[in-house]
Amino acid sequence: MLKELSEYFIGCKVCRNLNQNLAIMPHIKLNIQAVFLIFVLFISSCTTVNREISSLNKFSQGAMNQLTNDSLGLKIGFYGNANFGSKYIDLKDVKSVFKKRQVDFPSKNIIFWGTYEPSTNPMYMVGSLETFLDVSKFTLDSSMHGSIYYRNIQVNKNNIITRVAIPYTKNLFLLISEIWTEIGHMNENVKEALNHVKATYSSLAYGANFNKEDLDEEINYFTIAESAFKDKGYANYIYPRDTLQKLMVQNKSSKYARELFKTYSSFLGESVQYDSSPEQEQFTGEKTVISIDDIAEKIKGHRIIMFNENHLLPRCRLLVNLLLPKLYKEGFNVLALEGLSGDDERINKLGFPNIESGFYTRDPNMANLVRTATKLGLKVISYEDFEDTEERDLSQAKNLISKTEINTKSDIKVIVLAGGGHIDEGDTGANKSMAHYFKKLSKIDPYTVNQVKFSSAQETNDSIYTMENTGLYNNDLYLANCLNSDQIVIGGNDFYRKHNIARTNLAKGTASAIYIYNDKEFQLDNTAIPIYVSLSQKDMIQLNLPKGIYRYLERDQYGGIIHQEIIEIE
Repeated sequence: MLKELSEYFIGCKVCRNLNQNLAIMPHIKLNIQAVFLIFVLFISSCTTVNREISSLNKFSQGAMNQLTNDSLGLKIGFYGNANFGSKYIDLKDVKSVFKKRQVDFPSKNIIFWGTYEPSTNPMYMVGSLETFLDVSKFTLDSSMHGSIYYRNIQVNKNNIITRVAIPYTKNLFLLISEIWTEIGHMNENVKEALNHVKATYSSLAYGANFNKEDLDEEINYFTIAESAFKDKGYANYIYPRDTLQKLMVQNKSSKYARELFKTYSSFLGESVQYDSSPEQEQFTGEKTVISIDDIAEKIKGHRIIMFNENHLLPRCRLLVNLLLPKLYKEGFNVLALEGLSGDDERINKLGFPNIESGFYTRDPNMANLVRTATKLGLKVISYEDFEDTEERDLSQAKNLISKTEINTKSDIKVIVLAGGGHIDEGDTGANKSMAHYFKKLSKIDPYTVNQVKFSSAQETNDSIYTMENTGLYNNDLYLANCLNSDQIVIGGNDFYRKHNIARTNLAKGTASAIYIYNDKEFQLDNTAIPIYVSLSQKDMIQLNLPKGIYRYLERDQYGGIIHQEIIEIE
């Protein structure tokens, strides 16, 4: 069949040129699928829509609005609320938008068309097969599956036009053109359009990559979620959670996807439990309410205090934050965080984290812990080793000793916040903890506070309990942390005032999130982590805010701004 189709094309001038060009490209093999595609393109060139190919489009609304086409050997996961085909919008309506905006619209071989339904920038798209497309002014890029594509962004009056060209052969492309309307701030929207293209086409797979049997198993949930979180140029809290949820539906879930979904949910203040967590410890000993002052008094006499955290419970960071002012008065001058990515210099200079500062610093409670530390004058350091994963705890201990200088400077007193079992002091055989190595190498006995073993995600009564039991040996103090993390704590004893936030009529009943930023931070770096994020759908939200000027933003699930205003607390 390949031979017959090739002979058929020899009589066609366009196809004759195509064959000549292919002959000088020894690295491209023209397989049966590509020949058939060109054949269908040729016989359909007189019609507007290529029915033979477009009829094979499959759209999955529950899978990140995924488009697949077996004839093209193509798979793309369109981010956002994308809708395709005549069921949602007529081709003539898409064409009229392009025409009105004076943007070129394909006259033949249209494969698909559609629209987005965000609250801010409506977008219209069309995909068409094109021959001899000039991509010299396009930028070459590739997806996480290794599929290459060319991208281009143009500004036309109040329009932004993005074009993505997917090469099947040197002279045959699938060209996807997208027009953005209702542009507000052009520079920001151009950046957002680029991020949108890169995020969407990170999922692109075609040709040999499309034919991989294990393509679905190779989904990089983390990369996709990260793109959804930050590729618009600011912290987007709802989008990665919803994206992961759709992926879990599509792929019948996976343990890793579920855990990642819960982590992004925790950034929204939701206390959740790991799938792998055992049932909560049953405790028969004495359980006593303890205050922040009492905890500070109990632990203040040590040179290094190590707290652990459940990464899904923001309240663990809140407890350390509440203790910081009191421990600072006792001479503690270094805060060491496992959750930082090595952004120490920037953190200490500016006093707040942004989307690149770390993974767990995306939680506003962790970000506010950093703000409190820098405001008080503590030095904030990272100590994680991202290279040596096999000897992670040993590397952490060595970094902690060297970066704090605790063995060479007598005035150094350190507070550490680490994950789970890293603060266990017992000798557990081959898998020793960071705290164990630290004690051995530094000759300093850390005071370790476990607030994970007895803390339940479901119990929130804004209290803290000590758990006294002589049968527990791995840590010095066991707490049950039941704090309510839905609060703003920055800098200790600053004056706080109650402030009511009324949600807009437009936002009521919609999937939106409330973001509150320190306005100075936001103006300096719009990728700053907010001081507060909430999914609350109440008409009125009451918050205690310290003295300062704040920017209140309400964003939809795709990051579009529904409402914003400045709040001043005097």
